Amino acid sequence: MTNVAVVGLGIMGRGMAANLAANGHEVAVWNRTPGRVPGLAEAASPAQAAAGAEVVFEVTADDASSRQVWFGAEGILAGVRPGTVVISSATLSVGWVAELAAACAERGLTFFDMPVTGGAEGARTGNLVMLVGGDPGRLTELDGVLRAIARQVRHFGPVGAGTRFKLVLNALQAVHFAAFGEALKMAVAAGLDPRQVGEALVERPGGVVTGLAWNSLLTPPEPINFSAEWARKDLAYAQRMAGEGGHPILDAVLSIFSRAVEEGHGKDDWSVVNRQDGVPVA
Repeated sequence: MTNVAVVGLGIMGRGMAANLAANGHEVAVWNRTPGRVPGLAEAASPAQAAAGAEVVFEVTADDASSRQVWFGAEGILAGVRPGTVVISSATLSVGWVAELAAACAERGLTFFDMPVTGGAEGARTGNLVMLVGGDPGRLTELDGVLRAIARQVRHFGPVGAGTRFKLVLNALQAVHFAAFGEALKMAVAAGLDPRQVGEALVERPGGVVTGLAWNSLLTPPEPINFSAEWARKDLAYAQRMAGEGGHPILDAVLSIFSRAVEEGHGKDDWSVVNRQDGVPVA
């Protein structure tokens, strides 16, 4: 049994905390809105949650919320003990992860950036994939903890590498969602049945994201898998990482998701980009 803290109980953090507890770990949680995981010990602050932990997971929405839960007066770094393993499982910018890693190193903490993929279902069932940057020698010490929440752990290199990969991954998935919607719009303009086209595209080229895009278009997921505003945030971080010029597809897809958010769809599932042009599938 390991004493674990989970700070941030959104779609991913909530499932992670529940599975850690179900697998026999002692779990303390903190979230701005209480009561997200009934039955778990809710701390009064991130500092209190981290104070008794051997491993701390932070799973917040963006750089600003991450900074607050780490560096606030009652943040993680105000309560965590030297020697603790601290993990950011949020999808953040490369620059902020580097700053956070340096602050943790100054305090004698082992830091991993470990964003996750697998969606709401992966979080609920303990089948996430952890995308890791950090010391591989220390990573093996986390086997018992990670086994409770993940089906696979992929190590990409030193601190920051997990975040870099996650931004590449999310950018590609967002491109796929946007392209799927455009393909159906093209099919309708060509006089094809969009339902027949959608079902065929799931088979060829197919793949997990094609299936998600099609199923989400038929029945908007509840709860959502990933919001349009989070997709826009990750695309903006990816654009910042990629630098100026040479990424026209990334730039175009960021514009598509920005439009969705500006039109009031930020809280909707990111598949909303497929429905904005009103492609009929009934």
